[in-house]
Amino acid sequence: MFRLPLGRLCWLFVWFVAWGQITVTGVADRGNYPETVTFTIVEQPGFTDSAFLNTNSIPTGVPVTINRPDFYELRVFRTNDTSGAITSLYLKFLVIASERSDTEWGLPRQFAWPLITSSSNEFAGGRLRLLAPSRFPVGYEIPVVAWVEDEAGHAIRGNGFVVAQGHPSIQVRRGVGSGFLGATNSAGDLNYAPSIQGLGANKTITLEPPAAAWMQVSGTLSGNVSWPDNSRILITTNITVDAGATLTIGAGTIVRINSRCDITNNGAVVINGTRADPVVFMPNNRAQPWGGFIMRNGTASVTGTGVIFTGSGAVPNWFGTGGNPGSHRTEQALFFVNNTQSVSLTDSAAIYLAGQLGHAVSGGTFTFDHFLMQRVTSGGEFTGSSWTVNDSAFIECPDDSVNFVNGDHDALYFVSGLQAFTNTLLGWTKDDIIDSGGSGYGTLYYQSCWFEGAAHEGNSLSGYKHVFPRDTVFLGCGQGFEDGYDSPTGRVVRCLITDNLSGFRHGDNYDSMSRYAGILAATNCILLYNHRDIFGFNWRANGWTNAVGQIFPYDNWLTRPDTNFPNNNVWNPATDGWRLAAFGARGHVGVALVLRPGQSLVTEYPGPYTAGAVVIPVGLSMYCTNEVSVDYTIDATDGTNLRGTLVFPAGRTRHSIPVPGNFNGVLRVALENPVNADLTGESTLLLQNFASGRIVLSPLGSLWKYLDNGSDQGTAWRAPDFDDGAWAEGAGRLGFGTDAAATTTIRRYLSGTSGPQFTNYYFRRSFIVTNDPSGLASIQFRYQRDDGCVLYLNGTPLITNNMPAGPITFQTFATNTISSAADTQRFHTNTFPASLLLPGTNVVAVEVHQSTPTSSDIAWEMELVGLPASDPRLNVWRAGRDAVLYWTEPNFGLQEADDIAGPWRNATGTNTPVAVEAQGNRFFRLRR
Repeated sequence: MFRLPLGRLCWLFVWFVAWGQITVTGVADRGNYPETVTFTIVEQPGFTDSAFLNTNSIPTGVPVTINRPDFYELRVFRTNDTSGAITSLYLKFLVIASERSDTEWGLPRQFAWPLITSSSNEFAGGRLRLLAPSRFPVGYEIPVVAWVEDEAGHAIRGNGFVVAQGHPSIQVRRGVGSGFLGATNSAGDLNYAPSIQGLGANKTITLEPPAAAWMQVSGTLSGNVSWPDNSRILITTNITVDAGATLTIGAGTIVRINSRCDITNNGAVVINGTRADPVVFMPNNRAQPWGGFIMRNGTASVTGTGVIFTGSGAVPNWFGTGGNPGSHRTEQALFFVNNTQSVSLTDSAAIYLAGQLGHAVSGGTFTFDHFLMQRVTSGGEFTGSSWTVNDSAFIECPDDSVNFVNGDHDALYFVSGLQAFTNTLLGWTKDDIIDSGGSGYGTLYYQSCWFEGAAHEGNSLSGYKHVFPRDTVFLGCGQGFEDGYDSPTGRVVRCLITDNLSGFRHGDNYDSMSRYAGILAATNCILLYNHRDIFGFNWRANGWTNAVGQIFPYDNWLTRPDTNFPNNNVWNPATDGWRLAAFGARGHVGVALVLRPGQSLVTEYPGPYTAGAVVIPVGLSMYCTNEVSVDYTIDATDGTNLRGTLVFPAGRTRHSIPVPGNFNGVLRVALENPVNADLTGESTLLLQNFASGRIVLSPLGSLWKYLDNGSDQGTAWRAPDFDDGAWAEGAGRLGFGTDAAATTTIRRYLSGTSGPQFTNYYFRRSFIVTNDPSGLASIQFRYQRDDGCVLYLNGTPLITNNMPAGPITFQTFATNTISSAADTQRFHTNTFPASLLLPGTNVVAVEVHQSTPTSSDIAWEMELVGLPASDPRLNVWRAGRDAVLYWTEPNFGLQEADDIAGPWRNATGTNTPVAVEAQGNRFFRLRR
């Protein structure tokens, strides 16, 4: 037998392992990388490599850059060219969205898709039902709730707008929506005759003259107190309903409540409104919210039929101060329940609240039937409570907007208790829709419900909950159904889980939880077109493996085969589409471009999956039992001419049109020729690619230093060399309040207090001009402010917006109240010479002022761009039936006239590009 010395044997073994082993530089197993990572699979002579990243083939021997947040599995296979022996390497890593902290580890960024209007076919068999007062005092906004229901009284899951000539439209989301008619209508009968997709309703509202008497109420109510039908009540200060007392409120009564006033209820409040004549609780105006119902003692109750609550939640830091318990969010709730108290509401609504819907400390009974909650900071946190909910909706916490907010804006947060929901809509939240959270015990039932549009989870489970969804839809959420920390159990039967990032998830996105010991089971469910239908990874130190022993999906339909969970079927749209009818699907739907207002630059449409790509999203109003297709055309002033067809197999609702990102000029994207669908929304989009050297000096979402302590900083804070090192820092948009939709929430009062409210807030941001500013002709500020602002650049005052004339101090109020989310989030533009810039460091300093001592919100966001010198030129391009006008100087606006001599007026669209009908004679010009 031939033997080698031991030392030589060891040397040969080490050499053999090194020769052929797989080396990857730039990425480590279980690593996490903010925003981007670049790695290289190092090749070796004599070997052939193949590599796959999340099943997609990637090259070896060259740098590979990944800049899309997600969970990645890298598999490399190396074949010896001589022996054929194969070695392999398996690495797992995360690319994370840094601005979203650890809330979405392992997931791409979740973007809220605007709703697509439904076709008239989707509303077939429906009726439009209104909940609105028959009589109302003139000079106040009139609340209106709109339901689209079938003959059985269940909401039809269609989208659209309730429109009536001369009145604001009201958006309907999956069968329900709310809004206000204007406060400027004259006294007398107001005929309100709205319609939606052929369904109409009529409501006559008698507007009472200002002389109508209000009965003022304050203090303690004892015994049996009755406010008869059509009473006009003004609550001037806090009131208390005594223990054993009953307050009965008749139909048609209007209860107006002064700012910050509470109703402490130790007895019974009985509200006898009707669908035709509801009772309304409202503030003097939405900028001056009232408090809420406070029920701490005994068996107090609020029982109501036909009632609309608006504008409660005056105190933004009610929870956690003044002896009140803590909560996930701090705003005051409409209903505070301490233990054994109850709330029961039928044919009712709580809309556009400054705070939360409710809170239960330890117990309480809540019953809702045909109830709408909309536009609140959160539905609230409930411990040990019992809920029974039928044919209701809990939506928009706080709104449906594209900005990301990590602030516990859940629709409902259940720590423990027993909750049951039937035929109920829940959705459009900045956090979870229902967070069955904490480490408590409880049971939740969902029968025929609908979850949609959560930034995070449709339903997240934790603690020791048992959750049973049946015949329920989870659509368009970060994660549809998630089994999180501790040991919860989810048993999902006959549900549709579609177009989420994760459809069915075991684990969570955080790396710091104690354990994930729960069980998740699903059967007879349809999991379609999710980024991952089933996902079982978590990021704890002993995690990073698929929890196949804790996930039990059997006899479901999946988008594609999953070898980890083989006992399921693969969805065949042609033969399985009929199954969607059980979830409300029809054979004909709506299709449109998915747009947000104001999007016109190609940079506003980044591809969701590929860096540098541009795609235009296209959506259906709802999944369809049939295959839907729609043609698209792409034409541009540079000669680009593309045609294609998007196909939506049965069950798919989202698609996109790839757009060349390197075109120069204006590009027109149009949809046409839909099959099994109608064009129900925007079908044409104009994009302009600025090739003029536009430089972003300070982008949206930048970090700002801010001071929110109500102090007087005099004038020194405006100077570039001012030391703001002790100030707080946060990303834009900054502010507080529902309409602000802030990324960074600032204080309304000093911490630990409930007033007085600050009048003025200070913001500072420095940016660096690396090139010679003489190459720029002008600088343009785009900003959002609520309410008023003064802006300084390098100590020089440049912008005064919505502020009074004369000296401005830290106690000066803004001129006008900004009262709607649309106004708060509207961009204002001011342009100045670029000579104001300094080479190197520049500083923007801003003071934002409230309009009143009790203003409900404040907001600040800004973008600053540099624009090169060029001669403005108005260009005309014929695109289809339209003439498209465009120009490269965005600080010029478009004007039109019927005669070249004038008079000239601002065009309907003033920002480039603009499409006008190519008919008749009109004249256009640019004006700065």
